[in-house]
Amino acid sequence: MNNKSFKVLLGIIAMNLVLQTVKEFGLFPAAYAASGIQKISLCDEYGRVCAEMERHVSGNRIRVETEQ
Repeated sequence: MNNKSFKVLLGIIAMNLVLQTVKEFGLFPAAYAASGIQKISLCDEYGRVCAEMERHVSGNRIRVETEQ
């Protein structure tokens, strides 16, 4: 193993030790959800016409249709 590879390996070990130490001290506390699933409605400004959603989800998009 050459000198550069050895330094990279030591750097990786050092970073892992730092991350484990930070995790032990709890500098970044865990976040927990306050409640269950939140349901929303997409409606017009008067709340009379609301969107309906299809069950089919493709990629990162959800199809939403409104009645006019």
